[in-house]
Amino acid sequence: MDAVANLDELKLELKKELRQEILTEVLDIIRDEFYPPEEKIRKEFIKKVEEAERRVKEGKFSKYTVEEFEKKFL
Repeated sequence: MDAVANLDELKLELKKELRQEILTEVLDIIRDEFYPPEEKIRKEFIKKVEEAERRVKEGKFSKYTVEEFEKKFL
């Protein structure tokens, strides 16, 4: 009986490890597909985002449509 219990525990442990490995791999793929590498982000864009964050902290912000945002920031 102990051998069967150990086998069940090993199966559960293996499933957990496989799930974690699969999740890690999927997240890596998503990051590669949807997030540009840091070196590809334009410095001007980063500065504009930092400026926007500063204005929001100061209580000064604007609302944009998607099109307006793309024209202004991208």
